[in-house]
Amino acid sequence: MLRDIHEWFFRAELRGEGSPWQVVQHVGVDLAEIGDGYCPDLIVVTAEVDLLARAEDRYLRPSEIGLVAEVTAHPSAHDDRRPESDKFTKWSGYAWTGVPYYLLVDRDPQQPGVTLFGEPNRAEGTYEVLEEWKFGETIRLPEPFDVEVATDKWKSWE
Repeated sequence: MLRDIHEWFFRAELRGEGSPWQVVQHVGVDLAEIGDGYCPDLIVVTAEVDLLARAEDRYLRPSEIGLVAEVTAHPSAHDDRRPESDKFTKWSGYAWTGVPYYLLVDRDPQQPGVTLFGEPNRAEGTYEVLEEWKFGETIRLPEPFDVEVATDKWKSWE
């Protein structure tokens, strides 16, 4: 799933004259504002971020990020989703620190699908649902990304 998302951003770059985005994996996000840090499954950053020059730092700041993506895994899926109560999750942590977009790929067989969250409310640590897709549908990430991702081979965990 992550490879598919990464590949579609790469294809978007090849279509035009460069891309304003680059995709990275296995990089941490410094959320010092909330005294935490995460390592998202996938991060989309602006092309201006010099990842090689920052190799020693290894942590991105929320202001450098355009989108984070998380793919749920059993049994820690609740850590990636909107909290069901006053609990703190990655969803709320990203919103509190102002990460503009959060793409959640939920592989739970009870609710498989993809949700794009945006418009973070930093005061409340919440996002608005911008779009939802079922597995098998094509994800169309809106501007500023303008990327489509086929999900016809995506499956829930079993």
